[in-house]
Amino acid sequence: MLKMDKTNRWKGIFVTFEGPNGVGKSSLIDSVANQLVQFKFDIFRTKEPTLSPLGEFVKSAEENYRGRILACLVAADRYFHLENEVLPALQEDKIVLSDRYIESSLVLQRLDGLDVEFIWDINSQICIPDLSVILTASVEILKQRLSQRNSLGRFERTKSRREELNYYLETAEFLSRHGFNILLLDNGTVPLEQNVKKVIQKILILSSRRK
Repeated sequence: MLKMDKTNRWKGIFVTFEGPNGVGKSSLIDSVANQLVQFKFDIFRTKEPTLSPLGEFVKSAEENYRGRILACLVAADRYFHLENEVLPALQEDKIVLSDRYIESSLVLQRLDGLDVEFIWDINSQICIPDLSVILTASVEILKQRLSQRNSLGRFERTKSRREELNYYLETAEFLSRHGFNILLLDNGTVPLEQNVKKVIQKILILSSRRK
């Protein structure tokens, strides 16, 4: 079970964005960030793996490490991310927009042969975001978008898009049962503007509750 001191909540708003490779996270985050700036919010954009030496090693390690080894490296980078980037920004009353979080581990590490219990245990001390946005799209759309990329990572090259998508849907249900505020959006056939509007509405509600 995730452990977090509910009496010592941060001032800002922590929003994470997730979904299968090729689902269009970057485009959604860009649009959400631009609108939040127009609303005069102070935002902090970040991502996993981090840009730290540890995060850079994690990115390169994907090709050579598997299973528990890679999962522990990813979890270590996530703790670094929280302690050195996310929590300081939240304490400064910023809206933190993170490209990837725990969902990636619960999907990619499962694709790498691990069970949910192990992945959950090594991430047991992370913080629960205020909003967890999980994007989906059809298998066909995911394949089409990935085919347009110049290079692909190991998971993109060797794993099934259908299996990855199904794991994300399972992860959404799993995290909902564990207290996460999940917003599941179709980012394949639904216009980007509609999804941006839904995310902004959720953030505005969260912001109003902070006052």
